[in-house]
Amino acid sequence: MALSTTTRTPPTSLPAGVRRVSPMCRAFTLLEVIIASGILVLAVAMSVGIVGAARARILRAESRWGRQHLLSQAAEFYLLAGPAAVPPPGLLPEGFSCDMTLSRVEDLSDAALEPQDGWVLGRFDIRVYDTAGDLLSECQVEKVVREEDCD
Repeated sequence: MALSTTTRTPPTSLPAGVRRVSPMCRAFTLLEVIIASGILVLAVAMSVGIVGAARARILRAESRWGRQHLLSQAAEFYLLAGPAAVPPPGLLPEGFSCDMTLSRVEDLSDAALEPQDGWVLGRFDIRVYDTAGDLLSECQVEKVVREEDCD
């Protein structure tokens, strides 16, 4: 059996008004353009949502960090300067304030409640207030202090 090879030759003449279009150069249909536009709009909407949520998380984290930073400054001041110290101007931003109360820790065993050479365990209750005077943040720190410094 012999195989015959035939070559197909394109027609030499096309009907009037029809031009030959190669498969690589065909135009997009309206439906394809609408679908692509819809996908693009959906991707942009999702990106805006993700960026908005990330921005909100960043702002919340920055606010928490700011409150904690102010509280850390106040706690460090009172722990270093002592219970009778008055916060200097500039310790906190303008309008913010802090205060502290020192009390003796009472929830200890009887042996631990006795002063040791004039020293006892004290509890610093440190509070920071915002510009409106509302409580912004607070913490408790226990530290060994002189007996006469406690209430």
